Amino acid sequence: MPKKSLIPHVAWRDGRPRFSPDQALRAAGHKGRDLKHADGRWFTRGEALDWSDAFRKQLADERRSARSAASATARRPSSAAHSSQQGGAGGQRAAASGAAVRTYTIAQMCEDWQRSPRWRPGEPKSLAASTMADYRIKLGILERDHPLIWNAPAHLLARPQLRAVFEELWAARGLATARGVVAVLSACFSWAILRGKVHRQDNPALKLSMDLPDPRVRFGTRGEISALVAAADAVGRPEVGDMVMLALWTGQRQADRLALLATQKLGNRRIFKQGKTGAIVAIREAPELEARLVAAAARRAAARAAALLAAPSPEARRAVELRFAHVVLDEAADTRPGRPSAPRWLPFDRFHYSKTYADVREAAARGVLENGELGPVPGDNRELAGLRFIIQPCPSVADLRDQDLRDTAVTWMALAGATIPEIISVTGHTPESATRILKHYLAQHPAMADSAIGKMIAWYDGNGETEFGL
Repeated sequence: MPKKSLIPHVAWRDGRPRFSPDQALRAAGHKGRDLKHADGRWFTRGEALDWSDAFRKQLADERRSARSAASATARRPSSAAHSSQQGGAGGQRAAASGAAVRTYTIAQMCEDWQRSPRWRPGEPKSLAASTMADYRIKLGILERDHPLIWNAPAHLLARPQLRAVFEELWAARGLATARGVVAVLSACFSWAILRGKVHRQDNPALKLSMDLPDPRVRFGTRGEISALVAAADAVGRPEVGDMVMLALWTGQRQADRLALLATQKLGNRRIFKQGKTGAIVAIREAPELEARLVAAAARRAAARAAALLAAPSPEARRAVELRFAHVVLDEAADTRPGRPSAPRWLPFDRFHYSKTYADVREAAARGVLENGELGPVPGDNRELAGLRFIIQPCPSVADLRDQDLRDTAVTWMALAGATIPEIISVTGHTPESATRILKHYLAQHPAMADSAIGKMIAWYDGNGETEFGL
């Protein structure tokens, strides 16, 4: 039984807080729910008290708004009477509907949105699992940072209020997060308005004149890519080297590389169906990539054979085949107590892969010593000349993200003379996004300027004409 609480609207169950609306609030459309952070942590007693205070203020604001609306209606009796005469019973239904709209909150709208088919895995055109997770995080930020907005009636929310929310989130969490939260709320409003959940014509989360973050201008050099791959091999994570080479020679996103199966090959081409866009691209396998992936298959051959022999049923053998069909697998042993010391040979999830990539990147930046340890961290006063490295430090790689590898592929193809149509046939970018990448990356690369001047010299020396005769 819930523990009696001294905090209004909050009940405690086994020491955990829950929003517990009374009969009047339930009649107004409020629903009970656990009081948690976006990451699953329960509110502390102090956080529950803060939430309760904010919620009570929001209720008071609603009552004031309702009284103001009632006063305005009382001053226009003829208009109200006219509506009633025009609509009859329909007018009464509209009034009842209007009452329901006033209590339909942003929180309820977001809950309904997450019950729609777009949020059901396996449904046609459903959101990717990673997209749904990201949207939930963004909505959780809005709920936690702005409870008054979260519990506000959806049809009353105004654009100036959301602009203020955007600016506060920008100051507290950064521009990218602020834009992301508003964008997710905008998508939710669009869904709710189109389906009649919110009775308004405008989307208040649109046209907020949100500032754009500065573009990230970063691509990997040949030295940085070589350092990453060498460090991956040196620290026993060759699968990260495989992922780097896959990114460089296919230009595909991280999720699509992690999901790639050995069966997705036709002749000497790797076939990708991009999870984000649904685009299908067939990419010729470069010799450097082929050598990496042949070595990867050889590393897992014995483990695959042993797992098939140990499988007790045809279903278990099919599961083994599906697992080992992934081109990239986690090859590290499980270091937890009581776990087997052999490699796990399991597909990566994106969070575990991101940590593994970060570990390899640190090894590349600091270098790897003969004894297998990493070199000194930046600022360490030890004399580098006395250390014996098997992988020399490459400090510049420290800020190279896995996501930058896709842009690296675009940049390298352009430096090699590939046209934008040729590039997007490999990467699946739109012409606009590929052009945007090249605008930022190649404008600062001297090789492109040299190439342009070289072509102009050749044209000039060949008596190139600037006018056309008829």
